[in-house]
Amino acid sequence: MKINLRSIRVRLCLWYVIFTLFWTLALGAFSYTYLAYALASSRKGTLVRRADRLTSFVNYRNTPDAQRFIFQDIQRYFLANPDSDIVEIDSSDGNLLYPAARLLDMSWPQGACSQPCFGMTHFKDHSYRTITTTGTFHGQPVIIHLGGSVDEHNNVLNVVLTSYIVFMPLLLVAAVAGGFGLSHRALAPVARITNAARNIDIRDLHHRLPVPDTGDELQDLAETWNQLLSRLDHAVDQLTQFTSDVSHDLRTSISVMLSTAELSLRRTRSVDKYQSSLSTIRLECLATTALLDDLLAAARADVSQHSIEFLPVNLKLIAAEAVSNIQSAATIKHLTIECNMDQDAWVHGDTSTLRRLVHILLDNAVKYTPDQGTIGISLRIDESGVSLQICDNGIGISCKDAPRIFDRFYRADSSRNRDQGGSGLGLAIAKWISETHSATLAYSPNQDGGSIFTVLFPAYAPETTLVL
Repeated sequence: MKINLRSIRVRLCLWYVIFTLFWTLALGAFSYTYLAYALASSRKGTLVRRADRLTSFVNYRNTPDAQRFIFQDIQRYFLANPDSDIVEIDSSDGNLLYPAARLLDMSWPQGACSQPCFGMTHFKDHSYRTITTTGTFHGQPVIIHLGGSVDEHNNVLNVVLTSYIVFMPLLLVAAVAGGFGLSHRALAPVARITNAARNIDIRDLHHRLPVPDTGDELQDLAETWNQLLSRLDHAVDQLTQFTSDVSHDLRTSISVMLSTAELSLRRTRSVDKYQSSLSTIRLECLATTALLDDLLAAARADVSQHSIEFLPVNLKLIAAEAVSNIQSAATIKHLTIECNMDQDAWVHGDTSTLRRLVHILLDNAVKYTPDQGTIGISLRIDESGVSLQICDNGIGISCKDAPRIFDRFYRADSSRNRDQGGSGLGLAIAKWISETHSATLAYSPNQDGGSIFTVLFPAYAPETTLVL
């Protein structure tokens, strides 16, 4: 079986093995070092106590001729000590007092040892911990050299080291097996989620991923993906409905233009008839162009690389221009447009997209306000920013449609249909333009009926002015 080193399961296993071996080695090194230190300290303490006991034993004889029995007392003392211990006693001037002859070639610690001096030496294939200290035998200063075998201590350390050397390969095998087992168990929910995700495609977004009841990150991941699938499912349903509606609108426009042209070409007609036919075709072309413009704007909103040139812009001039452009359509329906824009309102934005934003809101107000109605547009500046508000006393928006009016592919009830020229994209584009300018677009119902749309731009103080 080929092992993929990029697999999370393999990497988890490797990290588990490395982690286990590292801390096992660290623990082993610490244990070995601490044990060696403890044994060495124990041997040093033993040698110090033996030197003290020797001094006490020799000085225990309290007779006038005790000086003559020092050699015999030392011999009697060491009869009760292990054969592995070595002792030499010198006088303060370096003469050997015990044993009778210096038969051993031991390397004792050198120098003035006012405090016990410790060392390590090897003699006849044995290791010795040595001590040199001073003492007094019956008033005579002496130098005591003691050596204690540490072979048993070394044997203990060797056993510990050998145990680790033998144990490490077994630990490595167990760590690899345990790592694969743990990673497989930990990633089993991921495998189930992956298998379920493979069975979901664009034609079947109703299925959801299995959610493990673990309360961990995998459960959060599965729930997040299910929320994403729900949004995708909703978006695809909207897109399907929108495509159907747009196709119907385009087909209707093309059918009207085609049938009008065919009727005009069947026989010779008067100039008025031809002008009427061309007028019908023109109106359908304008409706189709508006629809295509909305589709293009919606597509541009999806392109994050789309560049918008932000400059200081006087929103009052843009709003006044939009009112002037929409005035003719308002006049046809005998609508009154009330303006309350007495002062300049500067924002940081793109002129063309802001024109489209104001035009969309005014155009909707004109479309859905009955004859003899009133439309109001106002600009207000305060510490929170620049507020553009457009209100009407038209047909308004139902409670069930209000939460979704800014959805790109959502079309409201039959009161807002193609007969009024709507494509279902205007408010979605207005929302995108607002967000691009860090502004908020909000809807609220008018107390007198109709709608109120408010765009709040962040406060901006331009260093330079831009004349539109």
